[in-house]
Amino acid sequence: MVTLLVVALVVSLVAGVAFVVPALVLGYGIDTTGVLLGSTAAGQLAFLAVGYAYTRYRDVEVPVRRPSKRDLLFAGGGVVAALALAIALSLALTALNLVPDSVIGEVAATDPAFLLGLAVLSVLIVAPAEELLFRGAIQGRLRQRVGPAGAVVGAALVFGSVHLANYTGAFAPIVAGALLIAAVGCVFGVLYEYTENLVVPVAAHATYNVVLLVTSYLAA
Repeated sequence: MVTLLVVALVVSLVAGVAFVVPALVLGYGIDTTGVLLGSTAAGQLAFLAVGYAYTRYRDVEVPVRRPSKRDLLFAGGGVVAALALAIALSLALTALNLVPDSVIGEVAATDPAFLLGLAVLSVLIVAPAEELLFRGAIQGRLRQRVGPAGAVVGAALVFGSVHLANYTGAFAPIVAGALLIAAVGCVFGVLYEYTENLVVPVAAHATYNVVLLVTSYLAA
């Protein structure tokens, strides 16, 4: 799993740089909304490619099918559970003075429209790419080794660790923020195990992100 994670991060970084360099040559600033969204999309597409390649290489089955009514109910319940968990943990981190500074928040302070762009990317690219890599590939592979419970927790921790880069500030709040994301990742992992359909955590993940991003935009 460590090798897969490293490969995914490296390929994602290379893809992001490959997008940014031509943009800089054309005179666009690295901190402009279009460049930031484009590099994010490039990095997430790299996650998608690595996740797909790994499932084929390791023969990890990733069930994808049209969601049934039961699947949609699970997805909706998962969104509610993820949001409730995130709010509860955020309140706890606030009480413990462990709220990290957000990179996304810093960018959005300059251009709130960045949040709407991320919301669109979440539906089109981010949720499908991250769920294929973390739930489909990593959780699927861990399930073969340690069973479903260990796979859900293990994949969620890897999912959270990747999001360490989302935060700035002191070490403890950054780790706390990543653990919050890992906890939400457990919700997506449970959805995947119960429904055996990757579309369900993708839908829940996308909706969860959209709710948070649009709410942040309206607040901004």
